[in-house]
Amino acid sequence: MAFNVPPPMNIDDPAARVHLTIAPGETGEQAAKMIREPGLVENHDVRISSRMRARLSAASDAVVITELSEAVQGVSDTEPTNWYWAVKPLKSGEIPLHVSLEALLKIDGEVTPRLVKVYDGSMTVTVTGIQRLEEFSKENWKWLWTAILVPVTGVFWKRKEKPKGDESTTVDD
Repeated sequence: MAFNVPPPMNIDDPAARVHLTIAPGETGEQAAKMIREPGLVENHDVRISSRMRARLSAASDAVVITELSEAVQGVSDTEPTNWYWAVKPLKSGEIPLHVSLEALLKIDGEVTPRLVKVYDGSMTVTVTGIQRLEEFSKENWKWLWTAILVPVTGVFWKRKEKPKGDESTTVDD
């Protein structure tokens, strides 16, 4: 089994893809070579069953994870089985990601999940100076609006009230 952890990304970057593959009969290193998505590739030897569920989750609401493949899939004895997710960060920082694998076993006539393993990784999300300013403006727009509008209104009001000097002039004939 192998999967990639997205490389460091900027908060405005498009969603990164995470790819997990289970390749029966292959070593972890061989499975890792099947991952084409960018980032750090982790590989592990795992026990598999004919039906498995793979999940990608985050420990916080700092990221939106969208499944791009079915969570539950049949696992071939000869061909790789692949899962894909899109990961879009909402906040900057170190975002922990968790990959979990479950074997779906039939016990007493009912499908029962059995946790095979959970793997932890993390993605780093950065923010540029301009993005920090935009984020600050979005979070503090009421305060900023008041801080800008009140002085501008005051200047405008003073100019409107200012007497324009004595415009009555006498003309000698």
